Parts: sequence; C-alpha cells; structure tokens
Amino acid sequence: MIKSHLHFGNAPKVYSRRFPSPNYATRAYKTDAELSQERTALISEIQTKFTTELEQRGYVAKDKVEEISKETFSAQFKDIPLEGLRALAKLDADGSPEIMKTLATQGAKILELENRGGGKESLSIRAQVKEWAERNKEAITTIVGGTKANLTPLEIRVNSPMTPSNTYSAGTYLPFPELLPGINEIVRPQPTFWDYIKKGSRNSAAIVFLNKTTPLGAAGFIGPGVAKPGISFQIESQTSAAKKIAASEKVAVEILQDIDGFATWLEQELSYQVRQKANLTLMSGAVSSTSPAGIQTLSVTFTQTGIATTNPNNWDALIACVAQLRAGNLMGNVTAFVNPIDYANMKLTKAISQGQPFIAPDPGVKIVEDNNIPVGYVQVAILDYYKVDIYKGYTVAYGWENDDFTKNLITVIGEMRIHQYFSTNYTGAFIYDTFANIKTAITAV
Repeated sequence: MIKSHLHFGNAPKVYSRRFPSPNYATRAYKTDAELSQERTALISEIQTKFTTELEQRGYVAKDKVEEISKETFSAQFKDIPLEGLRALAKLDADGSPEIMKTLATQGAKILELENRGGGKESLSIRAQVKEWAERNKEAITTIVGGTKANLTPLEIRVNSPMTPSNTYSAGTYLPFPELLPGINEIVRPQPTFWDYIKKGSRNSAAIVFLNKTTPLGAAGFIGPGVAKPGISFQIESQTSAAKKIAASEKVAVEILQDIDGFATWLEQELSYQVRQKANLTLMSGAVSSTSPAGIQTLSVTFTQTGIATTNPNNWDALIACVAQLRAGNLMGNVTAFVNPIDYANMKLTKAISQGQPFIAPDPGVKIVEDNNIPVGYVQVAILDYYKVDIYKGYTVAYGWENDDFTKNLITVIGEMRIHQYFSTNYTGAFIYDTFANIKTAITAV
C-alpha cells in the first residue's frame, strides 16, 4: 500500500462563496460588482499607460491622444481574463518586458492621414487603434498568457502634406512669436493748448504782480512861467497761488516683475492724464482755490463794430477777431485754435461767383487744429498775456500707502504745481465765440 505524503489534516481551511467562513465579515473574496469595478480600473490603467507612451514620444499630439477612448479599450479587452488584465497592468512595476513601450515604439509612426494606396477616407486615431487591436487579438491574448508572440506594427497616420492648420496644435507657440518693443498708444485728444502756452518758472508757491491803474492827467504844451500839467496813476497788486495737478495708479508688484517695460507704460499714462487735465482746465476751468482760471473764462465775445462784408466765411471771421484785438491796442502774435472739421471746411471754401477754390487772404493769425475745441467755436488769443509758470515740475514717485505692503501693491503718483495768472490790464486779449456769431456780426446789411 502506497502511503500518501500529503497531509490535509493541518491544512488551512478554504472558504468561498459556497462555503463561507463562520466569520462572514472577514471574507477574502470579491463580489461580482467589485470584480467588474476592478476590470474597469485595470482597463483604464492599461489605456492610460498606452496613450502616455504615445504622447511622451511625440507620436501623437496631446489633444489627439484623448481620442483613444476608454470605450475602445473596453471593447478590445472584454474577453481577456481578469488575471491577464492584472498581469498586463503591472508589467512595468514588476520588471517584466515593457509591453506598452514596445507597442508604442513599434506602432506610432508618423504617416499620412490617407490610407496609402487605398483611396479610403482617413481613420481617426481611435479607429486606427481599434483596427490594430482587432488584427492582433490572438497575439495580444498569447502575450497576456505569458507566451511570446509577434505584433504587427501600429501605424498612426497623420496629415500629409503638413500645413500650419493641421500641424500646429494649441499651446505649442509655433511659429515662435516675436514681441515688438513698446506699446500702441490710445487715440484720443492731445494737450495741444498746453503745448502752445509759453511757460516760465517760479521759486515760490505764492507770487505777487503789480498793475498800473487809474491814470489821471496828461502832458501839454505850455508857455514860459506856466505850471506843468500834473499826471498820476495808482498801483494795484494781484496774487497767484500755485495749483497742483495730480493722478495716481495702483499696481501689483507681480505685474512690474513679470512684464518688462510696464513701469514705463504706467509713467506714460500718468504723464498724459496730468498734462491733459492741465490742458482742459487751462482752456475752460473756473477759477477756485484749487483750480486756475481757464482762458475761455477770461475771454470776451466778438463785439467789434464797423467791420462788414457780404457772404462772410470763417476766414473773414478770423480777420475780424484780429481787428478787434488791434482796435483794443493789444499787440502781439495772435493764435487761433479751431476744430479740425472747421479748418477742413475753411480750406474747402469755394468762390461764390465761379465756384473755383477760394484763395484765402492772410488772416494775420497762426491757426492750430485742436480737437478739444468744439466744432463751430474758435479761440483767438494773444498768448503772451496768458501766463503759466511752473513752480514744481512734473515728477513721478513710487511708494506704499495704507496696506499696500501687505497686499503686494505699489502706488504710483504723477504730479506738478503751476501758477496761472492774468493781468486785468489785458482784458480783451482773448476772444471765444462761434463762427456763426462772428459772421452774423460782420454781415453787410
């Protein structure tokens, strides 16, 4: 009698779903639902490894890799035993041959989208992978079972010829961009009046100037022994307090760190805003403790009599304004600020009799186109009488305020202080009116 050397008496008890252990809570098996979840997870892991290899080797763009869906892999691996999926998913981890890398290296060759010589429509990447897996179904099953087998190459066909539209993918920054220096400024009205004003400088925030007023008496021709005629005048003073124009910007430190030249753009915008505010206020601002008097508030309207012509035009209106200034004994160069639309219409003026272009006479003024002047209006001035002096020149300062430091913010300030003053002796040196009013006043009756 042959005795068996196998002793089952001391062997551990095996429990299954048919023969559960007494302590059912400590079961070692998995339910069907858990096995299904494991299968899904394993197929997803295999799919991720495969598509990662394709992407890392540059065979397939990232957005195209996503076309290889989990559904495709699920369909191809549905009949593979669970043990085979477990083995295939852990190949890279246990040192076994790297099947996924081998598949990707073998198969992912860049070819044209058209099936070569077939004349068929190109297959998507998903369809190409599915077709390859179907052709190699038996070989894949053999490999999973632990036996060596040959796989046919997987060819991922792409666009040919390659063009920018089918070659560049999002986020590749191709072609390489070139950043042009500087920045394109905003198209907006410029501080034209400010640029034309003659500006001096002062050393005090308060200045005083004197006006001679109230002249009395006159000189005369006299005979011997006759008392000389007496004359007199008075002295009056006017004062000017410096006015400040300022603007500020708040910017994150990160912007200044990340964008070269951003600080320059900040300063350019500050400069424009300060100069334009000074420009507009010096044109039309009402005088106050903080604001200077605009030239329009110091101007008079056209009131000169004795000037008349038939069919007056804008050129005639400028000539009439110069006549009013000279009639008031106001000498000096005259400047006229007009809207570009009005100036264009002036140059388009036609002669009434024949219709040929009108040859304008010299109006005796320098014409400056200024978009800050409304259409239909004109500002005529002897600018020597409108005084603007710089007390503190324009400066830019960077610093912190309040909780800027804790918020990583920087405050940028641009400012200047100026004097604006005008002697009442020169009242009438500026005329602000509409072309229509002036032409009406000089129309011959």
